[in-house]
Amino acid sequence: MNFSKLEAYLDRFYTEKNIPGLGFAMYYKHEPVFEHYAGFSDVENQVRFGPNTLFRLYSATKVITCTALLQLLEAGKFRLSDPLHAYIPEYKSMTVRHIRKDGSEEVRPAHNDIAIEHLFSMTAGLDQRDTEETQKVIEASGGEGKTLDVIRALAKEPLVFEPGTHFKYGASHEVLGALIEVLSGKTLGRYFKENIFDRIGMSETSFDLKDEKRFCKLYNNFNGKTHSAESIGETFVIQPGSAYESGGGGLYSTVSDYILFAEALCNYGMALNGERILSKETVNTMRTRRLFKEAQQDFANFGGVSKSGYSYGLGVRTLVDREENNSLSQNGEFGWDGARGCYVVIDPEAEITLFYAQQEGGSPWYRWHGTIRNYAYASVWGD
Repeated sequence: MNFSKLEAYLDRFYTEKNIPGLGFAMYYKHEPVFEHYAGFSDVENQVRFGPNTLFRLYSATKVITCTALLQLLEAGKFRLSDPLHAYIPEYKSMTVRHIRKDGSEEVRPAHNDIAIEHLFSMTAGLDQRDTEETQKVIEASGGEGKTLDVIRALAKEPLVFEPGTHFKYGASHEVLGALIEVLSGKTLGRYFKENIFDRIGMSETSFDLKDEKRFCKLYNNFNGKTHSAESIGETFVIQPGSAYESGGGGLYSTVSDYILFAEALCNYGMALNGERILSKETVNTMRTRRLFKEAQQDFANFGGVSKSGYSYGLGVRTLVDREENNSLSQNGEFGWDGARGCYVVIDPEAEITLFYAQQEGGSPWYRWHGTIRNYAYASVWGD
């Protein structure tokens, strides 16, 4: 194994790709083989990005949310084919937006129920979480906006298509977070902590920022030559209410924490400490493609070149044509990414797990994720 080329590539990100700081960890054959950090979590104060740096996972949270709900599937709490309204009644008798030929909009009753599988695979017809109705609920609660209350209010928003007919990357996994609360009787954060984090040693991962001093600054359009950014701060509404826990993107973590979770999935649900969080059969179900022709085209249009060769399973991209993606990973490799550049690769066949983290709001991270992956694979398979 030789990681010199990968290390040199990552070390150039500050000046060549305008990434203020990054972290990377990799496991091969279920052993840690490489970890590297470069740049700063705080450029102004020259605080290095390192193993203890806390950052937002954004949509890399989704893989944890879907894993948690699959635990409840294994426990017999629901079936993938169950209608959502069986557990959250507000989602019965949904409506759908239709656009007439003249461009005007018509709202009609939905013909199909939202099935829980539709939420996993983003084929439910849900668009964004933040609507006029959800905002009313948050305001009425004095800004608290508990997860389940907000998601119940979201049901008043018309769907953008009939459930099960297309793919739309939107609020589906936010709804899955609320469903976990219904099925478990616990808040989303508490369920995660008791059933995933505490069990496999993820002491830093939470919906609450554990240590503000270790939190990576959120740089927007950073310039590695001038060492400055257009702005610093949050550009996404992650937490619309003080009590809201976002299953779609709300977790904080560290590189060393998240790689433990990803490695457990790579080992078919078995964590390094011997704790099993999912069965092998369920991990394989998770990474099985779920998109039919129309939905697959929607996914391709959404993901662009970074998702070429991939389809979508139960909350994760899954590689179905490695040649189309020019990928060194194997078909069946799965994972997801996050809005400011986090990226996880889970490849049970190759026994490779990797996690890359950055927090930059203007970078085209989707252009280099695949390159990072291929450098990493070449590092363990080359001389």
